[in-house]
Amino acid sequence: MRRTFPALLSLLLVGTWFQPAQAQVPEPFKDILPQWAAAFNAGDAAAVASLYAEDAVRIPPEGELQRGREAIAADLANYAGITIELKGVGGLVDGNTGSQWGTFKLSGTDEDGNAVEFSGRWMNALKKTADGWKIYRDIWNFGPSGVMPPAN
Repeated sequence: MRRTFPALLSLLLVGTWFQPAQAQVPEPFKDILPQWAAAFNAGDAAAVASLYAEDAVRIPPEGELQRGREAIAADLANYAGITIELKGVGGLVDGNTGSQWGTFKLSGTDEDGNAVEFSGRWMNALKKTADGWKIYRDIWNFGPSGVMPPAN
């Protein structure tokens, strides 16, 4: 019994040491997700696009790349009647660049009044600009269910 306790304690300590740290969104990016979701849910595509760098690129799972704020705002306007829930899972900052990632859930009705709901994962690359941190690259995919949203 005396040998068992130190052995169990050692395993517990080693196991704890090798556990990965909980992923967190870095402090400089904490306001971006709430701002993005609030603007999207309000249907304000221009406000969402303002969170992107001038030379940003959105990379959807299907369709054309969207280059620049104007193209990003035009695409976001297609999501009228849809709301989003964003969850930041992790991120990192390295000087004037960084990244963050997480999950999303979109729900609402399409233009025919049909209920739509789909989810997935996203990742952003960010860069520090004269106007603060901006999204530079934005890519997402659909969740493990493989359920795709209706075409825009």
